[in-house]
Amino acid sequence: MSSMDVEALEQEATEALRRAGARFAFVHGSRAGTAAPWATPPRPDSDLDVAAWWGREAPAPWDVGGSGGHIDLLVLDNAPLELAGRVAVWGRLLFDDDPPARVAWQAQTMKVYLDECDRRKELSRVFLRERARGR
Repeated sequence: MSSMDVEALEQEATEALRRAGARFAFVHGSRAGTAAPWATPPRPDSDLDVAAWWGREAPAPWDVGGSGGHIDLLVLDNAPLELAGRVAVWGRLLFDDDPPARVAWQAQTMKVYLDECDRRKELSRVFLRERARGR
């Protein structure tokens, strides 16, 4: 997919999300262009991963118009912390129609996610140590 195609998909996603009442959205995944630890360059056939926040009852992801399967939507309002945190830390802002709500959501989500990262690492370390001991 060319950069012009990606820009068109981003514009289409922005318009569809705004029509559906989303207040802000991020691009995440391989097309975010960020330095996430797991980031790899997008394949030519990669879809566009978008995460959006409504702040009220959000529609189901499949109810928001997309581009024939080329846009993958994550609803941030009810996303698990592991996903929402990655978006908050490494996502690229697609649009922001409510900066105070976006800043509040992003700051709180980043804080909790980063606090929990240390706990997850310690639990993994303990698990691997005990597994190596045959327990």
